Parts: sequence; C-alpha cells; structure tokens
Amino acid sequence: MKRNRRNSDPGPSQKKRRRPGSEKKEDGKTKKKRVRSLEEQHVPDESCREEKRRREKNDEGDAKTVTPAQSSRLDPLSVSSYDIFSMLGTGGYGKVMLAKLKDRKTHVALKYIRKTESEYDSIVTEAQVLKISRDCQFLCQGYAAFQTQRHALYVMEYLSGGSLEDELDNGWLERERIQFYSAEMICGLQFLHSKGIIHRDIKPLNILLDRKGHAKISDFGLAVQNVFKHDTITGRVGTLSYVAPEILQDLPYNAAVDWWSLGITICNLASGETPFYNDDRERLIESITLDEPEIPEWLDDDLIDLLEKLLRKNPRRRLGAQGDIRCHQFYESIDWVVLEEQGAEPPLQPSEPSEKLFKPYEGKLSFLGSQEDEATSGDNKIVSGFSFLHSSWLE
Repeated sequence: MKRNRRNSDPGPSQKKRRRPGSEKKEDGKTKKKRVRSLEEQHVPDESCREEKRRREKNDEGDAKTVTPAQSSRLDPLSVSSYDIFSMLGTGGYGKVMLAKLKDRKTHVALKYIRKTESEYDSIVTEAQVLKISRDCQFLCQGYAAFQTQRHALYVMEYLSGGSLEDELDNGWLERERIQFYSAEMICGLQFLHSKGIIHRDIKPLNILLDRKGHAKISDFGLAVQNVFKHDTITGRVGTLSYVAPEILQDLPYNAAVDWWSLGITICNLASGETPFYNDDRERLIESITLDEPEIPEWLDDDLIDLLEKLLRKNPRRRLGAQGDIRCHQFYESIDWVVLEEQGAEPPLQPSEPSEKLFKPYEGKLSFLGSQEDEATSGDNKIVSGFSFLHSSWLE
C-alpha cells in the first residue's frame, strides 16, 4: 500500500520538581520570624517576595526554581501511545493498521516494516517522501515516522474511501469518474516529479480515496529521489503489469515510467482490463516490451488517443514526459485551477467504512512485543534520518 523539520511533541506528564526544603510548611504558631535587613524593612511584603523569586531564579548555586508542569499529551513517536484496530492492508513490504493516539479521536493509518540493513535506503526514502507530502493535497499525507529496535513505523492519514482497485470490484468506472480521479493523479505526479521523485508503483491499489471521494497517491515504498528532468536511474521495481518497457529492458529511465503506469491504470479503470496480459510471466514481459497495447475499441475516441500517447514505447515521446497532458482533449471539462486551488466536487462520495474496522485488534503484532523497546540514538539498529513529526498534525 493505501493514497517531513522534526518538531518534538510534549512528552508524558511529569511531576513538578520542588526546590529543596519546599516540602516543609511553616507553622503559623511556631514560625521563626525572619530577620530582615534595614533596607528590606522599608520594602512592602509583596515586593520582597518578588525580589526573592528573582534572586532564586538567577542564582545558579542555589536550589532550582519549580519546573512548569508538562503537557499530559501522549508521545506520538512511541508505539505504546496508540490503540490498534483492524488491518487495512498487507503486502511484501509491510502491513498497514487502523490506529489512533489514545488521547485523540481521529484515526490514522499506521504502517510498519521490519527493518533490514539492505532496505535502510528505501525505508528512509519513504519517510522523506511522506514528510513532503504535506505540501500536496493529492498525496496521502504523512504525519510522523518513528522506529523501534526492529521496526520502522509510518503514521499517515486514514483514507476511508478505499482504493481504486476496490472500486473495480464493482466493474469499470464511468467516464466522469475516470476524468476526475486521473486528473487528481496527474496533479500528484507532477508535484512528485517537480521534487525529483519517481513513484515507480502507480496502480489502482495505490490510489486511495478520502471520505469525500478525492483521489490520493499512496505507498512510496518503491519511490526514488533526486531524479530530475535529465537524470536517469536503473533497477527493476514495480508491479509487472504496470511496469514500463524500459525498466524491463534494464535501460536507464526517468519519471516517464510513472506516465506509462498511469496509462495502464486509466485503461484498467475504463475497461476493467490491462492492455497487456498473459498468465506466463516471461511472455507478459515480452508483450510489454514488443507488442502494441490492446486498447478496447469501444472506448471514447479521446480516451483511446490519451492511452495511445501515454503508452508509447519511446519514453521521450510519451505524453506526460513530452507535452502538457492537462491540455489533452480528454480533460477538456476539467478546470485545473479549481481542482488545485479550491478542490473540485468529487463525482461520487464513498460509503462510510464498516464499524467492524474500529474494533480493537485481537491478534498478535510483532511491533508490539516486549522486545520492541524504543530505539535510541545509541542503538546500533537505529536508521539515521528516518524519524519525523509534523508539528501541524496535533495542533
């Protein structure tokens, strides 16, 4: 799966520390009269007390002043601060649970991954992409990331509308919905690419809907950073049916691979099928790299034209990487300014999630074990540069 500046949040409540000797109260009857200097005898009692407080504050050699009471808010970077509910999703790279801070009402998605040294780079990248996701409404929002000795955990917004793959369970989607969802995906992809980020796993499962019906790109576990317009990288990653041919041919590639995946996704949403299909893995790879896409003829002409341009084998000629996809005739009805600045009205509002999701989780979770002490800076298993907390989350 489902579509940050570290500011420390106040920790658990602490008892006030008293100045030495402050535990004993003076008895009104036996109190020994304090001897004042001649100068002090001419100062009113309140002024005297104020002067005393100032002296105590400035005198480092004497007892410290009382520490202000700390906030009782739970630590959002500690797994023990969360109530865990149902499992929202699972995959090869981790699991996602429905959760919430124990002193909050808002639910979140809590993703956890077992830490292995070979995956440290991707673990950090996912956290860093989530950290900047707060700057784009078309991405799943990341609130925090923290770690235990064995696990990396990400706290994200809970998108209760499910994924576009869930929507496909009821058949292919109407034209208006495809236009709207893919337009929001385009905004999200263009933001990522402007930051030098390639998603590399765009597919219906990773496009989530919020409670109002807005589409958001999620799951940045395969993302890569610092790949700008003229840069290229190599490496086979992604979900085979949605992977661009240049990746399968082990050629250098760039952000154009995301536009290919978008084309496969749109075709799937519009027809219920992908334009390349074969049960045999090797034959599927051969088809993606050599064959022309099989686009249903009964689709609208402008949609067929959009898909043909997104699914060009040559990444330099692929729409999105070449030309302005927003100007394509398929999106003629989209007001991009309204979509980005005000938030257009979604064509369909998802149904409310089942109450069963909000029942406490009764199974065993590896990241809640007694051996899962919080990772500290001295821990040799800590992943450097991983943890963050968005200050605006808990405001």
